[in-house]
Amino acid sequence: MYNTNAKKQNRILLICLVVILAAATVLVAVTGSANKSKRNENPPFDTEPNETEATDTKSQGTVAPDIRDDKEPAATNIDDKTDDVAGETEKPADKDVAVLQPAEDSLPKFSSPVDTMVIKKFSITVPVFSYTMNDYRTHGGVDFACSPGTPVLAAADGTVCEITDDPMMGVTVAIQHTGGAVTKYKGLSEDSMSVTKVGDTVKRGQVIGASGDTALIESAEEDHLHFELYVNGEAQDPGEYIKVTYLSDVTED
Repeated sequence: MYNTNAKKQNRILLICLVVILAAATVLVAVTGSANKSKRNENPPFDTEPNETEATDTKSQGTVAPDIRDDKEPAATNIDDKTDDVAGETEKPADKDVAVLQPAEDSLPKFSSPVDTMVIKKFSITVPVFSYTMNDYRTHGGVDFACSPGTPVLAAADGTVCEITDDPMMGVTVAIQHTGGAVTKYKGLSEDSMSVTKVGDTVKRGQVIGASGDTALIESAEEDHLHFELYVNGEAQDPGEYIKVTYLSDVTED
């Protein structure tokens, strides 16, 4: 009898143990499934980016400087601007130097070749009467009244570029000046051809010859020096560059 009851109890305990083990197994299975689902929803942080992420990150790294350059000038540009500013600050100094040293294309200061009055004006467009030729013709210079042998002076600094004995205007000396200017002194004495020579550098007020009577085409006029001024090959009125006194102005007063 005792053995029968003991067997029943053992059987009951065995059944309970089996049920408990089964329940534990089910609980473990359910808990594991729940943890796996949770891990899938919140994957652990990957400290090393995959290949795609690394490529994206690298691409972003190359784009960043371009975006910055659009908004901010590069350091080299700032240096270039600094150099430009420095260059601009030096320009006034260069300009001052140019003022102290006259440019080659500027006209020189002119003065009268003889200190006398003008008896015949410049008239390149309106013909004036010629007592020698007994007709009206243009006059491309001014005539300074002076007796033969009067010293003739260079009207400005320059270089003697021509000395000729013209058949009509007589002994002529031409001087080249800065600014494309040329002065011509006509009707000089024959001795004037030995006072200077072509290539000589002369100063304003320096004697270059003497007045004469070698200009046949103006031989019937009063004794005078025929003086002409050209700028870039164009005849100019010397009275606009030199302070002169016209005989006609004096006689009209």
